Amino acid sequence: MTAFYFYSSRIMKKAFLIYLIVFASTITYGQQAKYRLSTNAPFGTYNLFSPTAVTPNGWLHQFLEYQKTGLTGHIEDAGYPFNTGMWTAEINNGNNEIYWWPYEQSGYFVDGCIKAGYLLRDTFLIDKAKKQINYVLNKKNADGRLGPQDLKGRWNKWPYTGFLRSFMTEYTVNHDPAIIDAMMKHYSTYKGEEFADELDLCNAEEMCWLYGITGDAGMLHRAEVAYATFKSDHKYRDRDGKDIDFASNMVPNYHGVVYIEIVKIPAILYSYTGKKEYLDEALHGIAQMEKYDMLVSGVPSSTEHFVGISETAGHETCNLSTIPYTYGYMLQITGNARWADKIEKAVFNAGIGAITKDFRAEQYFSAPNQFIATMTSNHLGYNDARMAFLPGHDTECCTGNVNRFMPYYIEQMWLGTKDNGIAAALYGPSAIDANVGAGKQPVRITENTKYPFGETITFKISTVKAVKFPFQLRIPGWCKTPSISVNGKKLPADLKAGQFFTLNRTFANGDEVTLSVPMSVKITSWPNDGIAVERGPIVYSYPIAAAKDTVHNYAKSTAAFPGVEYRPAAAWNYSLLVKNAGDVQVIKNGGNGYPWSSSPIVLRVPAEKLNNWKLLQTKDSKGEPTEETPAFPANRDETGKKQYIDLVPYGSTFLRVTVFPGPAAH
Repeated sequence: MTAFYFYSSRIMKKAFLIYLIVFASTITYGQQAKYRLSTNAPFGTYNLFSPTAVTPNGWLHQFLEYQKTGLTGHIEDAGYPFNTGMWTAEINNGNNEIYWWPYEQSGYFVDGCIKAGYLLRDTFLIDKAKKQINYVLNKKNADGRLGPQDLKGRWNKWPYTGFLRSFMTEYTVNHDPAIIDAMMKHYSTYKGEEFADELDLCNAEEMCWLYGITGDAGMLHRAEVAYATFKSDHKYRDRDGKDIDFASNMVPNYHGVVYIEIVKIPAILYSYTGKKEYLDEALHGIAQMEKYDMLVSGVPSSTEHFVGISETAGHETCNLSTIPYTYGYMLQITGNARWADKIEKAVFNAGIGAITKDFRAEQYFSAPNQFIATMTSNHLGYNDARMAFLPGHDTECCTGNVNRFMPYYIEQMWLGTKDNGIAAALYGPSAIDANVGAGKQPVRITENTKYPFGETITFKISTVKAVKFPFQLRIPGWCKTPSISVNGKKLPADLKAGQFFTLNRTFANGDEVTLSVPMSVKITSWPNDGIAVERGPIVYSYPIAAAKDTVHNYAKSTAAFPGVEYRPAAAWNYSLLVKNAGDVQVIKNGGNGYPWSSSPIVLRVPAEKLNNWKLLQTKDSKGEPTEETPAFPANRDETGKKQYIDLVPYGSTFLRVTVFPGPAAH
């Protein structure tokens, strides 16, 4: 899949012909294989391509390179359990007991690593992940089950869900029937009822996928029985006395990661059975979560349980991956473009805003408003240090999960349609190689753009001969005046925001399609007279100038992968004097650097300081004095002095104010 990488203009045409021949041969490979290569759900709308068909370019490629040189490539530097053999070993707690959670945490990592490796075509990352995959695949347990046996603790079948996603990726790339054989044997040793207990239910994802490939109705039956049993008895849904009922109007109060992982399961069941009641439950469950918990960052409050919407609410880093994954399923199943809007918002804001830009440290909890991030400043509960930027935290799930959110984004940028077309679903500099049209002719579409900062997206078609196929473009729901041009000629099309527009035409080599998505400023309202400023898919924040300190007295902070603390080094206590979008000045800086380090777009807004909005003076779990991010002051003591401050993309900040006290309180 690397034959296309020739950049001399003299040999481009010849190289492309060679590439198409090679690409076509890889697509047709395995036609005589034991199992189907297609993993399309019969009642879904779109399907994923192999990650080797997607090429990230520009800042997306740079992001994955940071993953490679950062935690994804050197996960062992994050400490336990990543410095063990992970899935190649029995991770003993010292009492000859092997619990499930180290395998959950390392399974997250393997899934992200293999996807990042294939997207980059990077043998270092691929080999790192395949060491884990091949060990489990080749180790023959007498009972036919995969991986370590008899894991201790409730939800001991949950780790297989995350880990076996890497098997699904590996099969999609290499079509090795041994993977399907092993997974079928593994799941065939269970009854559906054995997956009814909360997170264990998520294995229904793999069982449905296996049914789609093999046609084995027993797999689908297990998945349906698991979900029916889960719904039948509260004991399967109980965590800390809380409950899940996606079909009800109850206010979600469950553990956020668990809820978001499970809510996709009925939608997946719908996509393989056509039973609409399944889809209705998933849609309603997500709507309830968004109504009561969705934050401006694009990710719901979840620390650890849902906690509602406020100016101090935050989210667990695991959900930076679960949201784009679950919403990705909803996009593929329903075909509704609004899911793509939601994925972009979550990834560009909450996701990128919770990591150091070199991908060497991450927060366990992050928040739209975080004015301090130290080893004792966490105001969201549990461990004091969870808002510091660390390679590894006290609980290791987020350290594994953070490796997945950008690979999930990139592999879902391009989707296949059931009529042999291509949908550009998520935007960013990239390319797709696919077989299209009635004859399944190989083409490459290259997307050139500075999105999500630029407002123009250009698609160049490369094909040996003219080919007719449907090419779908997502019109973002926030875009009021979109337009499409083909080879410089604007189409007289009625483009509807929040929908896909289909170009069904014969494309020739060199054709260019240009999508214009002008971005307008939007002022959004939040509790306690809070306001936030958005433009296109980006939420804008005030970047608090910070003093940065390396963490030295922490075992998981090393010279190569240091933990860091940030303390505010300048004023941040601003109230915005913004009443409508006309009060906001958009400043375009240009530039070709890494956009999350130096923003090409700045929003200048009027503001004034509040004298009585200060860091909260409190005590940490040891009783020592510390400071935390505060709520809005109840009575706002205004300076009365108007000034202008510059807001930058949420994802480019470490300390930030995103939800401000607004003029409604004046």
